Amino acid sequence: MNNVEGIVADDLLIPLNKKKLLEPGIIIRRIGKDKDQQGCFLQYGDDNGLILINIIDMKTNTLVVSKGLMKPKRGEKLYYYKTTFRNSPAAEEAIAIVKNWDLYKKHRDIQTSIIRFVSATYVPEQILDLKKKDSLSLIFIPIQQKFRIGRFKDRRNPERICHDRFRFWLESLNEGEHITYVAQVLQQKDYTPRFYSSGTKPHVVTIELLRNEIFNFQPTHGGHIKTAGVKEGKKHFIVDAGSHALGSGANTPLNTSEKITEALIKLYPEFQFTPKQGRGAFGKEQSY
Repeated sequence: MNNVEGIVADDLLIPLNKKKLLEPGIIIRRIGKDKDQQGCFLQYGDDNGLILINIIDMKTNTLVVSKGLMKPKRGEKLYYYKTTFRNSPAAEEAIAIVKNWDLYKKHRDIQTSIIRFVSATYVPEQILDLKKKDSLSLIFIPIQQKFRIGRFKDRRNPERICHDRFRFWLESLNEGEHITYVAQVLQQKDYTPRFYSSGTKPHVVTIELLRNEIFNFQPTHGGHIKTAGVKEGKKHFIVDAGSHALGSGANTPLNTSEKITEALIKLYPEFQFTPKQGRGAFGKEQSY
């Protein structure tokens, strides 16, 4: 594979053949005369195409698209990395490198999201190799593009930033994982609901972090959202409104979470949401 360019040792890449059954989370690389891209495998698409997330152009080290279909053309070959952040002994060291980045330290509210993005975009050995070559900017640029920080500081409407930031949380959750959220859901005509999360942090901490955001709003509800497989071809979540800080905890009635679910469906129709009473979407990690 002497035509392989970029931040990887050749022995980490394995040619992808039709017999290989890919699992979600494997990093795929497409290499050809004019293209060198990699992304995280999500699922199979039509006509044997691969649906990937976080597709990076390895020639320019830029984020091409957050989700797209990759299908090799004539003269292009597909490879997959034999390591991921789930199985590589270098994972902990690679994460420590990212956590030492100045912009990571600055943006406390998206630190968990940054780690998720890195883990679903690269393999640990790439990050270690970049550090050795003093070229960590090659991964820091796509991170800045994804979260619109640093050189790519966001200049969009604050409401749009809020909307897209929460969508990323929904996109990045794996099966069985949950997040805590706070929301502003009002019974007013022509009103757009808002949602915010900082991962599984308690609601009181989430509210405090929200105050530092450009899209800061006064939350009216809070609860949990948890992945629950696929429903009608869409990623499915169960939702409760059982925050102690912004509600009645385990005593929260179903009709309250139904209002939250209606707001989520309005904002994110690409997903399915099912309301639960009380704290029915509570995950394994501590949150209130």
